Amino acid sequence: MVKCPYCQNEMQSGYIPNWSQPVQWLPDGKRPSIFSFSAAKEGVPLINEFRSLKAMGYRAEACYCPKCKIVIAPVKTQP
Repeated sequence: MVKCPYCQNEMQSGYIPNWSQPVQWLPDGKRPSIFSFSAAKEGVPLINEFRSLKAMGYRAEACYCPKCKIVIAPVKTQP
């Protein structure tokens, strides 16, 4: 588990899907809403802006701290 860098509590593991829904963090095992432009019930909406271009199937692993309301995602390093 990842510890929050602000409060040191354990963060929840999940992901950020890259589909047609609003940018949101979802817990592992939960799926985005079936409705485009709608956040899932379990989702944590992130600050974002609408883009009409769709990219299906990608997701970024990320952790969420419910106390601090922060999402942390690692970046891909170049070889």
